[in-house]
Amino acid sequence: MDLIEIIQIRSYSRSYCDAAEAAFYELTSPEREGGLEDVTLLRNAGIDTDIGIFITWRGEVSQGGKSRLGSQLAAAFSEYGQIYHSVWKCESRLAIK
Repeated sequence: MDLIEIIQIRSYSRSYCDAAEAAFYELTSPEREGGLEDVTLLRNAGIDTDIGIFITWRGEVSQGGKSRLGSQLAAAFSEYGQIYHSVWKCESRLAIK
């Protein structure tokens, strides 16, 4: 089963958003947890104070909800704005040819 853990940050201002992005680049690579695929930073194309951290999990991963890594990142980035932390599981994929 594949999961995507999403930490959305609605920054208090553009300067807080820039500071959150800078903090992301200063992160050290997380210790390899079972199933951890990657951690990606995205910026909202329409709202310049929103960023998202996407944690991709592959294979047999715990379905108990939010991961330790995700919870740590959500807590660390809460100083930059409002946090919305959620976990999504892959139900199906559409093959594009």
